[in-house]
Amino acid sequence: MIVCPNCGKENQDHYKFCLGCGSDLPRPEEKAKPRAATSTPPTGIPAVAEQAPPPAKEEKEKAPAGETRAKPTSSRGALRERESAEYMPEPKPTNPPAPPGEAGGGVTCSSCGAGIQPGFAFCGSCGTPIPGAEPAIAPAAKAATTGARLVLIQPDGTEGGHVDIPKTEVAVGRDAGGFFANDPFLSPTHAIFRAGEAEVFVRDANSLNGVFVKIRPEEKVEIRSGEIFRLGQELILFEEIDRGTTASDGTWKMGSPIEGLWGRVALIVGRDRLGNAFPIGGQGIVFGRERGNILFPEDGYVSGLHLKLYTESNKFYLTDLGSSNGTFLKIRKETRLKPGSFLLMGQQLFRVDI
Repeated sequence: MIVCPNCGKENQDHYKFCLGCGSDLPRPEEKAKPRAATSTPPTGIPAVAEQAPPPAKEEKEKAPAGETRAKPTSSRGALRERESAEYMPEPKPTNPPAPPGEAGGGVTCSSCGAGIQPGFAFCGSCGTPIPGAEPAIAPAAKAATTGARLVLIQPDGTEGGHVDIPKTEVAVGRDAGGFFANDPFLSPTHAIFRAGEAEVFVRDANSLNGVFVKIRPEEKVEIRSGEIFRLGQELILFEEIDRGTTASDGTWKMGSPIEGLWGRVALIVGRDRLGNAFPIGGQGIVFGRERGNILFPEDGYVSGLHLKLYTESNKFYLTDLGSSNGTFLKIRKETRLKPGSFLLMGQQLFRVDI
């Protein structure tokens, strides 16, 4: 059997064209015809002028078995005949018998009369397309279902490799190997991706450190109590202040006064561990390395003026103030990513291309 290098279909040894996709089939070396003595001259060599017919002894030269060669009328004609004999398929009988296994329920090639199994798209003998048959799809074409990919962005801004995102779900994490394997902050299975028509969807696979999506500069993004965001190397938890509830008997719960305060932020310093907390009131607070209400002077990844957290109409919002490295919000459910979106997983930055 001859395996088609284009679609992987098995074909019988005497076929010259694939029954599945119509591509030329490789010919075994032992069946290759001997090359003609005269070959096409290299580029730059002038054509030979026509000469008298070759001597009679050359006319009687025996042709290879199974091949009939007409008498050339000139050296140029001989050259064309030899090339045709070398590269063109052997002529087939008008009505050859169908190969074993192809009889019964098949069709007959309209060009050479060879038997074709049902559903095959091309004749295995002469390559003629068979009307009504669907061509086979090469494995490579099946794999390339989308153009979506996840591209690693290195610290210097260059691309460091990518993984394709199919329409079916694909998991990434340390177990995926490659550039994922060397990041100890990634879980073995960290996130699940899948591609849509012009978008990519991602969800956290219960990873330890989560998946963070970059918010666009100057864009107003709503944030809810209990959500986590990241600027530079800082992980911050936002919570709406719990004003407490009154007991069933009408007794009020005691606590410090909270007039004018509506939320707080706390640094995450480890798993289920919080560091310093800061109350928020009024028009909100600003984060930065040099200016703002909360400063991170030792974090070189935080811009001088980085981020604002504020409230409007009893809702809470984040706005990145045009920082160099951006602000990232941790996803809590499956999230749609647009082309060009950036996300952080572990200590690595990725871009979504579609």
